[in-house]
Amino acid sequence: MLLLISSFAIAQTSKQNIKLDFKDAPISKVITSIEKQSTFKFFYNNDINSNRKVSIQITSSNINEVVNLLLKNLPIDYQISGQRIVLFVKKATESKGKAYAVTGVISDATGPVIGASVVPKNGQGTITAIDGDFRLDNIHIGEVLTISYVGYQTQNVVFDGQSKLDITLHEDTEVLDEVVVTALGIRKEAKALSYNVQALSASEIIGVKDANFVNSLSGKVAGVAINASSSGIGGGAKVVMRGAKSISGNNNALYVIDGIPMPSLETTQPNDFYTGMGQSGDGASMVNPEDIENMSILSGAAASALYGSDAANGVIMITTKKGSKDKLRVNYANSTSFYSPFVTPEFQNTYGASNGMLQSWGQKLAQPSTYDPMDFFQTGWNETNSLTISNGTEKNQTFLSMAATNAEGLVQNNTLDRYNFTIRNTTSMLNDKMQLDLSASYMNVREQNMISQGQYFNPIVSTYLMSPSYSLETYQLFEMYDESRGFKTQYWPWGNMGIGMQNPYWITNRDNFINHKNRFLVSGGLNYQIAKGITLGARAKMDYTSAINEKKYSASTDAIFAQKNGAYFKADASTRQLYGDVMLNIDKYFGDFSLTGTVGTSIQDVNYQYYSVGGDLNSVANSFTLKNLNQANAEFDQDGYHDQTQSLFATAQLGWQSKLYLDVTGRIDWASALAWTDHNSVAYPSVGLSAILTDLLPIKNDVLTFLKLRGSYSEVGNAPTRYIAYQTYPYQSGTPTTTTTYPNTNIKPERTKAWEVGLQSHLWGDKLMLNVSLYKTSTYNQLFNPSLPSSSGYSSVYINGGRVDNKGLEASLSLNQPLGPVEWNSTLTYTINRNKIKQLLEPTTLSGGLAVEGQDMFDLGGIGNVKTRLIKGGSIGDLYVTALRTDEHGYIDVDYVNNTVAVDDKAGDKKDGWIYAGNSQAKYTLGWRNSFSWNGLTLGFLINARIGGVGVSMTQA
Repeated sequence: MLLLISSFAIAQTSKQNIKLDFKDAPISKVITSIEKQSTFKFFYNNDINSNRKVSIQITSSNINEVVNLLLKNLPIDYQISGQRIVLFVKKATESKGKAYAVTGVISDATGPVIGASVVPKNGQGTITAIDGDFRLDNIHIGEVLTISYVGYQTQNVVFDGQSKLDITLHEDTEVLDEVVVTALGIRKEAKALSYNVQALSASEIIGVKDANFVNSLSGKVAGVAINASSSGIGGGAKVVMRGAKSISGNNNALYVIDGIPMPSLETTQPNDFYTGMGQSGDGASMVNPEDIENMSILSGAAASALYGSDAANGVIMITTKKGSKDKLRVNYANSTSFYSPFVTPEFQNTYGASNGMLQSWGQKLAQPSTYDPMDFFQTGWNETNSLTISNGTEKNQTFLSMAATNAEGLVQNNTLDRYNFTIRNTTSMLNDKMQLDLSASYMNVREQNMISQGQYFNPIVSTYLMSPSYSLETYQLFEMYDESRGFKTQYWPWGNMGIGMQNPYWITNRDNFINHKNRFLVSGGLNYQIAKGITLGARAKMDYTSAINEKKYSASTDAIFAQKNGAYFKADASTRQLYGDVMLNIDKYFGDFSLTGTVGTSIQDVNYQYYSVGGDLNSVANSFTLKNLNQANAEFDQDGYHDQTQSLFATAQLGWQSKLYLDVTGRIDWASALAWTDHNSVAYPSVGLSAILTDLLPIKNDVLTFLKLRGSYSEVGNAPTRYIAYQTYPYQSGTPTTTTTYPNTNIKPERTKAWEVGLQSHLWGDKLMLNVSLYKTSTYNQLFNPSLPSSSGYSSVYINGGRVDNKGLEASLSLNQPLGPVEWNSTLTYTINRNKIKQLLEPTTLSGGLAVEGQDMFDLGGIGNVKTRLIKGGSIGDLYVTALRTDEHGYIDVDYVNNTVAVDDKAGDKKDGWIYAGNSQAKYTLGWRNSFSWNGLTLGFLINARIGGVGVSMTQA
């Protein structure tokens, strides 16, 4: 019947030529083009696969000729009735009823391919044997066979009755031509880059979800140390790339969302005895990971130089999702995880407590204790529910997401509740010459009882230092009724023992620290194509965060912090960031040469305000309201700052025959932190060269399919602390006072000079990929605050000096290897970094003749018998500890009369009682991640190891 229809179809013509030129395009797209160029309309049912890819090139006014070519080799027939063209699936008796056995051989340019997958659209597939051959049964005419193999282009072959199929696979160059997002959101070909950029997909980021997605990056990229916060669930992570460079400044990476820098909103970790409470997550910890499309890690200075002083420590580039075209997509996801402590310090259970002491300095126990500090911890959990909706047309796309994250940490009452809402709309106008991108996000976060280092409000201190003579269960009843006071008070008979102890269960239940944050982000971008290859773009963003922090100390908390009825403090802080930029982009080819470039300007304005009030409670115990404060000793505070940076920047990449690329960037910042100094602007240059050796030299073969050599030099920096170059007048007890810091106008920004060389190779297509980078950085103009003699009239001065070097290697090795029908992807990362303090503070004479003595040693923060010390020739992270005095035989000198030991105050190289214990930084890190995929099911695991580094335990139990 179909043959009769085809035979008697009348040749019809269009009023004008129909011109088609498509390659691997959906049938629906070709049909749309035919309809636009003619008066014909197509009609078909859902049994026609309109997404099937076709290639067609024709110019004709004969519609039969056009449609016949379009449907050639497809199991689709047609009928023309007037101006209607009806498509339907072929129902010829032969193709419908008879099944065939199909054999064939799959090969590439070198010979048979073993393990290639051959799968019919509606049936059971197979893989090729050792000779590349395969066999499939029950295949019908018109059925499509999909042939795929890692590192090669996937092919779809229509079976038309042939007895044997001989198919040649071709290399897939998609990975080599991969496009990555670089600084300012500029997209570039990965092979053209002269610096290292490591890309992660959304699935690699959210495969195993963490309350803070940054922790999920650990072990997945080389050269990046992810240090999870000790604050508990939801805490901000510290991300250090290629080693710590700054002695007194910031060493954290910059986060950038869709090309726009994000304020850190960071709460620093405490470094003294008394803090350790009221910590909070940073700005990145509030981001919904379900909104992330992909991520680029710019670990080197050359990669991040376009962000100037903000990016001295590398950049994490986040690209968020947009709406989809022509299809409504609704996705709901739930992720629930549980976790428990992996390892604790080693404890002794042989010796017990002495009289009146909690620590283990007593007699040997008759039987070893079964006390286990692990009993204090609970099983933590984290649950995330997310819903995303995406829809749109060719001209307009919308993306909507909602997520709820609820979690509880390993310590009781450490909780996190976060709610995210995002909407984004992208529109194309003026024949796709103009694109408008608008987005808005709202984040609501409540954090409770985030802990960190410190003593009084860290329950781990009492838990770890408790003697095995006692049981933690005894103190689970953490409060008892006090008849004299008429309410329950803390049960802890030991006092603070001189090291800030309280009942650990009292800390978690009665000393509450609550953070409630609201964050609003609104951004917009507009791009206009002035001419082919030339676009003008502008972006703007407002990021506003308000945070309320409450600290509630119940009555009978240590008297250092709260009097008899307790204490209450409330703080209100807000951060508002405004950002805007304008960029002119060019992407042109001139014969063998290509030129891509950007020139632009940006402004960033950050305003921070802080207000707090608090003090001891008045007459009503544990009534935590401002009206119940004791007005006689209430504390009031107000603080804030206003920073602004104005910038000019430019970047250009010149390519030759897609084989050789030269990169040059430059940026000038005018930062308000440099106002009133002799150096109110600073320039950041970079230059790089990359060469595709397999295209330049005759070395490409079946094994070595890609080899690139690259090198770069760049300079970046850190802006100095604000307000240090001129006199300020802070309030004390309601009266303005003069600061005693000498106003040094010769302050310069910290500056890092970086060199990097790298090698990237692909073997056997993209089956095995190696990426190696060697780097060295030197950071100058470190900021010091030495003391001045009293005769100067000032107490101290901020001054530049010192030099810190980092050098290291970062490498990644990836393998893509099918295991039968299972696709196996494996990546191994390795990082080694060595840090050296080359110079500290040299003798200096300030303007006016004021002399500053040089110093070759600085002591930083510490607790008890351990501290961090900087020494010329040492490294950042060097730990020093006290040592016990010994006798002439090397034994500990014990005073048997008083049963005491003493610290040797003459120990160490400096003869000051402090000896070098080691460095806290890892000697090297390893990461190994694997994924196994089969029929839409994926199983993966990650092993992350940090080898080396010294820690000092304060436990004595």
